[in-house]
Amino acid sequence: MLRFVAPAGAPLKMTQVFCALKAVFSSNGDMEECLTSLAALLKVRHVFGISSGRAALWLILKSLCRLQPNRRVVAVPAYTCFSVPASIVRSGLKLHPLEIDPETLDFDFSQLESLPREELLCILTSNLFGLVNDVSRVREIARAKGAFLVDDAAQAFGASRNGSFAGTRGDVGFYSLARGKSLASVEGGIIVTNSEEIARAIHAEAADLPRSSFPHTARLLLRMVTYATFLKPWLYWVPNSLPFLKLGITEFAPDFPTAHLANLSGALLPQLMGQLVEVNEIRCKNAMAIANGLAANACFVAPKPAADCQPSYIRFPLIARDEATRHRAISRLRAAGIGASSFYPSAICDIAGIEPYMVSGDFHRPRAEALSHTLLTLPTHPYVRPQDLSRMIDILNKL
Repeated sequence: MLRFVAPAGAPLKMTQVFCALKAVFSSNGDMEECLTSLAALLKVRHVFGISSGRAALWLILKSLCRLQPNRRVVAVPAYTCFSVPASIVRSGLKLHPLEIDPETLDFDFSQLESLPREELLCILTSNLFGLVNDVSRVREIARAKGAFLVDDAAQAFGASRNGSFAGTRGDVGFYSLARGKSLASVEGGIIVTNSEEIARAIHAEAADLPRSSFPHTARLLLRMVTYATFLKPWLYWVPNSLPFLKLGITEFAPDFPTAHLANLSGALLPQLMGQLVEVNEIRCKNAMAIANGLAANACFVAPKPAADCQPSYIRFPLIARDEATRHRAISRLRAAGIGASSFYPSAICDIAGIEPYMVSGDFHRPRAEALSHTLLTLPTHPYVRPQDLSRMIDILNKL
């Protein structure tokens, strides 16, 4: 198959990469200016750049522990990225997983409301695939328990609910700039907050983090050029056929590096922000085409965004009626050159070796674990053509 549509991604042009490189070596490459522009876009007071989304969450948790040192528990959705428990474990904290509602991919609010108050440091949202959580409701519960609310918008840059951007609706929030995300500068993370107290704690925790070195910048430049070249469907089959690249592999790895955001990633941000609205509109249009095409298909159900949510759909989620149906769907789609994916390999409750980091022995969440066996995702990015959408719909309806 010499044409293969990547599971996710955001277009990155070679001209954008080299404009960013030029900016790094000129006065226009000032990181503070880039972050100030981002703060204005998101309407927040404080923005921090760091080396990855998981490093962003780690830094947030370390900072919140400065403010509430006697609280050591983080409540998280039981189905979320493995980087979330990795960041919590690296921070020296405990996890309290919560069930999610498969119809919305939001929390099961009955479990959220019954959270024990003692030692609860924060509640962490997920905003999976750019479907924005009911953060207003989560915030009320967090306040009642004396806990912080961390708005994880790693997958939801540009998505909004009730007119407010995902990531900005908690005490503190963060985004990922990794490939496959809404803003794909290949690596990096962004932290945002309107709290002066939390901003001071983040400043203090980040003071000793290393800066990007010249060798790292050179490697990052190579990765950007490679990403910009091979994301295109007529070339993506090349990296997709190389197992050692581990494309699409999700690993639980708490020993990740932490550093400030590389200047090259920061310099790329203004250009990527300029195309964000258009790219997200294309994703939503493609997602709606898939949803409409599968509306009468009894084999699959699509989680629905709330009426006041403007999603970003970095991927389109579908829940198959059983694991065998999902397996057949993914196999046939991939054989047809469509990057369908089973996404995370399990709920976080089933990660090997996770038990010591749970707050109690009762940590299994059946609905989240069942979801991990039936959820699949379809690509929505701008390289998806109308013919690709028709092919997806036709294959799934024939199941």
